[in-house]
Amino acid sequence: MLPIFLILLISAIASLWLSLRASHEVSRVLAIGSAIFCLIFGFAMAPWAIQVVIVLSLLGIERLYPFRKTAAELVTLSPTKRR
Repeated sequence: MLPIFLILLISAIASLWLSLRASHEVSRVLAIGSAIFCLIFGFAMAPWAIQVVIVLSLLGIERLYPFRKTAAELVTLSPTKRR
C-alpha cells in the first residue's frame, strides 16, 4: 500500500496536468487549488527525512531562479542624457 503522502503527490501532479489541459478558467483554478491543497497536506504527512529533502531541494532550486540577478540590479526611471 502506498503511503498517503505519495498518493497526495500523485494527485497534485495529476491536478497540475489537468490545469494545463483545461480550456475553461474555472476548471483551471479548481485544478490548481486542488494541487496546492494536495501539496501542502502531502508535505505535512511526509516523514521528516523526506521533508528535509524537499526543503533542501527547494533551496537549491531558488539558486537557479532566472530573475534573481536582474531584480538585484539598480533600475533608474529617469532618461539618460544623450549627446
